[in-house]
Amino acid sequence: MSQTPREKVAMADGIGLFFGALLGANLGTLGGLSLYDYGVVIFVLACTVIALRMFSTSERRGYAYTLLATYAGVIAYVLYYQRPAGLAPADAARMMVTLGIWLAAVVFVELHPTRDLEGDQA
Repeated sequence: MSQTPREKVAMADGIGLFFGALLGANLGTLGGLSLYDYGVVIFVLACTVIALRMFSTSERRGYAYTLLATYAGVIAYVLYYQRPAGLAPADAARMMVTLGIWLAAVVFVELHPTRDLEGDQA
């Protein structure tokens, strides 16, 4: 079972839209953070979007995998070892689960076989 290039784009866009909305909803619960800690969380989320989009679109696969591994390490470090002071441990854990599932979904889409439909017109 494989996907066409357009199906791959649709899956990646759907994943991005879903998790973008989910993270946006979660930001509403971060009202107790200081401005600095809120900035750290926003930085983490911006890095997520950038790293996952770069992984999905880069033709340089070695670079993409290195970026993704670096991103995962930095995010785990920030959310687990250097958790922003106002971020409750349960909120940090939920954020790590959300980012982990998002990461796994993007990797799945990228590694799922893609085929061209030569001669097919849809």
